[in-house]
Amino acid sequence: MILQHTMRTAFAAATALLLAAPAANAQPLPSAADVVAKHVAAIGGKDAISKITSVKQTGAMEITAAGMTADLEMVMVAPNKQSMKMTLAGLGEILSGTDGNVAWSVNPMQGARVLEGKEAATIKEQADFVATMLYSAEKFSSMANEGIVDFNGEKAYKIKMVRKDTGTESWNYFSVASGLQIGSEATLQSEMGTMSTSTTLADYKQFGPIKMATRSEMMTGPQKMVLTIKSAEFNTAGADAVSVPAAVRPLIKK
Repeated sequence: MILQHTMRTAFAAATALLLAAPAANAQPLPSAADVVAKHVAAIGGKDAISKITSVKQTGAMEITAAGMTADLEMVMVAPNKQSMKMTLAGLGEILSGTDGNVAWSVNPMQGARVLEGKEAATIKEQADFVATMLYSAEKFSSMANEGIVDFNGEKAYKIKMVRKDTGTESWNYFSVASGLQIGSEATLQSEMGTMSTSTTLADYKQFGPIKMATRSEMMTGPQKMVLTIKSAEFNTAGADAVSVPAAVRPLIKK
């Protein structure tokens, strides 16, 4: 009896020790700020990004289910200007952007619109591209590391972020191994209403001073869009590179 009791006690103690070992050896999660800092360093560093005054990108967009493709051109000028032109074969041009004051959308289906409310605020928020690339802390009301998850076949830190100006919530995924951002999930406000999206980022390549993901796959419900970046130029566009389209100007309230 004494021997059996001793064995049971020893077994219980050993089991407790084994169960406790993983917890004792577990490494604490890095802070959200540390995860973001690793990503910023991986794409080129804060100093290099802070010196960017403009970015001009060209690429292609594919809407797989519809069998549609489009040429894409985007120009961003610091501190808060952005314009996008997407040319769809057989349909025409889709324009969107902001000059820092007015935000707009032009497409063949709905015509020209001056954006207002959260839709305008979201585009203006995105136009501050240097702060967006840096994930500048002052632009967010909160950032939190929610743990390590599997995202697109890779271990990633899941970082919840809440934008200060719009209250937009997003979950951004950063590779544990490389530090690079490999995806995101968010609910966005657009001309079609509120949409939940999931995006994967891949194929980082060096363009000038920084690395950029050249392939983005966005799922919005069952709809899949694939964006491929072909070229990127830095610090070549002046302040006048982004202007309100002619179709939008008559709609601006004086």
